[in-house]
Amino acid sequence: HTFGAWVGYSAYDAEGTWLLRENLEAKLRQMDWQADLPLQNKTMWDYYLQYMMPFAAVLTDMERRGIYVDKQLLSNAEAMARIAMQENEQKFKDWAASQIGHTAHDINAFSGPQIQTLLFGGYPMCEDLEESRTFVTTEEGPAVVPDLTVEEALELMTAAMLKAECKRRELRLTGKKSDLVERLLETEGAEWQLPPELIREVREKQKGKRVKKSVTVQSLKMTPTKFAASGRPSVDAAALRELAGRPGADPPEWGRAYAHFGPGTPGIAACQALDALVSLGAISSQISTFLVPLQALADERSRIHCSLNMNTETGRLSARRPNLQNQPALDKDQYRVREAFRAEAGNTLIVADYGQLELRILAHMTDCKSMIAAFESGVDFHSSTAVDMFPHIQRAIAAGEVLLEWHGDGPPPKPLVKDVYGSDRRRAKMLNFSLVYGKTVAGLSKDWGVSVRQAQELLDKWYAARPEVKAWQEETIRIAHAKQYSQTLMGRRRNLYQINSESAAVQKHMERAAINTPVQGGAADVVMLAMIKLNSSETLKRLGYRLLLQIHDEVIVEGPEEHWEEAMAEVKKCMEEPWDNVGLGPMRVKLEVDAKHAKSWLEAK
Repeated sequence: HTFGAWVGYSAYDAEGTWLLRENLEAKLRQMDWQADLPLQNKTMWDYYLQYMMPFAAVLTDMERRGIYVDKQLLSNAEAMARIAMQENEQKFKDWAASQIGHTAHDINAFSGPQIQTLLFGGYPMCEDLEESRTFVTTEEGPAVVPDLTVEEALELMTAAMLKAECKRRELRLTGKKSDLVERLLETEGAEWQLPPELIREVREKQKGKRVKKSVTVQSLKMTPTKFAASGRPSVDAAALRELAGRPGADPPEWGRAYAHFGPGTPGIAACQALDALVSLGAISSQISTFLVPLQALADERSRIHCSLNMNTETGRLSARRPNLQNQPALDKDQYRVREAFRAEAGNTLIVADYGQLELRILAHMTDCKSMIAAFESGVDFHSSTAVDMFPHIQRAIAAGEVLLEWHGDGPPPKPLVKDVYGSDRRRAKMLNFSLVYGKTVAGLSKDWGVSVRQAQELLDKWYAARPEVKAWQEETIRIAHAKQYSQTLMGRRRNLYQINSESAAVQKHMERAAINTPVQGGAADVVMLAMIKLNSSETLKRLGYRLLLQIHDEVIVEGPEEHWEEAMAEVKKCMEEPWDNVGLGPMRVKLEVDAKHAKSWLEAK
């Protein structure tokens, strides 16, 4: 009787999809395609046919191929991570117990409200944040339940189980649960005995059964400096890191907790305990985000097949089940997740990564002479930026104390800027990418830990050395206000309908998107063209190499180990010269690609 409804639904679903396709084609045909190269009478429908359809085929090929993962390595890493979790949780709770008593051992270290109360309870600016609060929670019961006496078993039995036993013993079935228990106890003996299998059933039901638990948390009365959107003190990783500092650094860096609990041993213990709390959260995230899902999602051949999507505003790919775009940063990959991504026997992985792709695209789009010269010279761009920003580095170079770059044989005769002035270079790097993302002066001052005035001065120095960038940003914003969209190198549009909003905040957000889209979206364009070339390369097909993954500006291909040299040369060629002279031609700046081959993703980094 539901067959007709099912057929009707399926038909309407297909018809609706077709009508949507027709509508979208009509919209694309009405939009001019304005790319980096001059085009004649081309629309975005032409763009769709030229690039989106081939790229979709590339993505489905990659999804189907998957990538091999070493499940045993992941399992071992998970076991180590769980031990580390227990150790860090115990360290934090032992310290908390030394401050507020043994009840701290019952605190849920993952509960934001409990940690808020412990650290900041009673803070005058948050009236609803009590100095002491009792939390009632439910948690898993024991995994192992000891043998039960008859009395204990009867107390744990459900009313239905008790009535069934009373019926077996021909006893009255009416009354409260306590009455049923009493009748059964009175008749328990030689004639009637509670069946052992029933006691075992009751015992098994207690395993993992959720039980209620209460814990009273007393405040340590610390002063918060970061607040969540709710107005309550923030207890996220960044806020806790500020309290803890970095006790494991050499030399140790003590956080704000050091001063609160007093110098010497008390302050050190507080910072170390809060550092353990930060580590606890980070390890838990690695387990739930990487170590467990990667094992669960591997197929019978131990290959992961994620779902790739073209659904971000800039055109970058996103991935799910699992999100391979979100692997831990190399310096935070403490359980070596990338090592689990491996080539199969007889094969090798080639991992190729664009160097500073977005900054090179910015140099190309703005025709910035300073940036182009820096990239052409092969100098470390972030070190070059640091020289422009900081007079003390300029003086050190002039005095011959350091070198900006060294390309000679052997070690450099003098230290390099990036080695001596590492912190200044990091600030310069942050500024370079912040400009790509349209970050505000206020955001920069917060990132650098300086005043807004100081941040503005550094920003002014950056623009003074690269005036073309400032002019391009202003013109891009002007055009976006007029057209209500911004576009990438190859002409993909991002609609900015709210750019003329009466809200200054909304307008500024849209303006940042206007200057961010051409650069980030341009990087996505370049990577897309490179992937289409890689997937269709006859050389790579002949050598037996296949494109497996793309993560941001990085691609991974796999193939026979004996052909790695020829394959790597072809990979670099496809990536360094991705243009097709239709939607994109050669750029003003050479695209640099670093490529390595290895058995695992980690080894190739």
